[in-house]
Amino acid sequence: MKSHPRNARIKGAPFLPSRFIFGDAVDDSGIEPSEYLIHTEYPAFVARLIGNDDTPFPGREAEGDAFASAVLYDDEENITVYVCSEGWRLFDFNFWDEVPTAAELQKVCDAAMDAYRRLNEAYASREAGVKLREFREGPSEPLPPRERADRIADLAGKSREALASPVHAMQLSATVQMALSGGDPAVFTEAQLALLAEPAARDLLIGTARDCIAFPEVLRKDGSLASFELWALPFAFSRAQGGVWWHFPLLERIEAPLADALDVPQNAVLWVSPTLFTLEMLNERACQNLSQLATVMDAGCDFAPYNPEASRATFEAARQAADPQLVLAWIPFIVERGALPLDKAKRLGRKALDAVMPLVQEAIGAEMEYGEAELFAPLPWWEALSAGTRAWNRKRLGVTVALVAASAGGLAGLEAVAQYQPEHYAYQVLIKASGKDEVLAHAPWALVPDVAPDKEAAWEDLAQCLKEAGIPLSEQSSRLH
Repeated sequence: MKSHPRNARIKGAPFLPSRFIFGDAVDDSGIEPSEYLIHTEYPAFVARLIGNDDTPFPGREAEGDAFASAVLYDDEENITVYVCSEGWRLFDFNFWDEVPTAAELQKVCDAAMDAYRRLNEAYASREAGVKLREFREGPSEPLPPRERADRIADLAGKSREALASPVHAMQLSATVQMALSGGDPAVFTEAQLALLAEPAARDLLIGTARDCIAFPEVLRKDGSLASFELWALPFAFSRAQGGVWWHFPLLERIEAPLADALDVPQNAVLWVSPTLFTLEMLNERACQNLSQLATVMDAGCDFAPYNPEASRATFEAARQAADPQLVLAWIPFIVERGALPLDKAKRLGRKALDAVMPLVQEAIGAEMEYGEAELFAPLPWWEALSAGTRAWNRKRLGVTVALVAASAGGLAGLEAVAQYQPEHYAYQVLIKASGKDEVLAHAPWALVPDVAPDKEAAWEDLAQCLKEAGIPLSEQSSRLH
């Protein structure tokens, strides 16, 4: 941007306005009793608009709901008026160009009334809000120790068997699905940890679990099988208050514009979950409860990761306190399998963001205060988790390092020490001056949420990021007190 010379002609190529513009006006007494219609094309004009008009004209009493209109001349007032069977009247026409004929004016006004009707329908739909759906909570009860141990051993054993037999591989998928949706996340977690010495079996188990979540299949009551893909929009935002809410009913409004922007076939399913999942929520259950999401959504319900009433009460209490925070979350949506190729989604990602960002902001703002927000392009579930987390890590660490460099006179002489914090599934990165113990700043570096979060991959990503900045990195074990 630069200052515009005072005596220079106005420059620029603005977007053309809509053909019909409706609005109110204010005079010395307040809001005027009539609305205004502006027609921006030929014949361009401004006119006043009022409702509840019952002026008689030929055709007004036509049978049925047929639309009728007329352009009339008022002898007493010496003005031309437009009236229609829906009770709207346009008058006080002020034309900017050549004055049209009565037939031309009637045609334009008919189109204007159609636009006005659609505008009022949109207002009514927005004010009516979204009908709340039934919540469905997934099971979350830990198993008795003996039963848990048996299921862990069974799952690990079937993973070994699946390596040698395709039949057992099919059985493994069903067993993994039961473990993920059973309500005790320790079953799957302990089973994959029990296979650390058998990487092939462990990789098969983890890969099967990831596929169960990314490619859910829903068996419906009529016996049909619906196959979906799980995708997500990474969403980052700031809050000045404590607590984070997770259910946003208005998010369902992004379904149509998202499907249109991504060019999803009209007869294909694309459903957006009104339940948002934060980084902490995913880590808490190692993404396992995502295995239930498609089934709940296909039933026309909303998935509840926690008890809604208790969770809302906790949020309302936490929001009373000032607690600035940065939040990384994902907005999941399911798509009919094969309806959204990845290359098309990447090509149309920017268009999708432009289409849904205002609606996402409105949906979040209706339930929870937030500050700045950033929405990332839609990707398949696991790619969305990786892309969102990596971008978020780099952004936070980059800002931290930039602030330190600004006060220290540059990056030279800085070093980083990383401490792994298992309770947060993240490294704490300490920025120091080389050879000194004083910590100048610190920033978290989160692991990508997963059924089996990869600590080594997070470390390699952190090391590569700091290597590009020319900052040496070392690891320090966290002290236990």
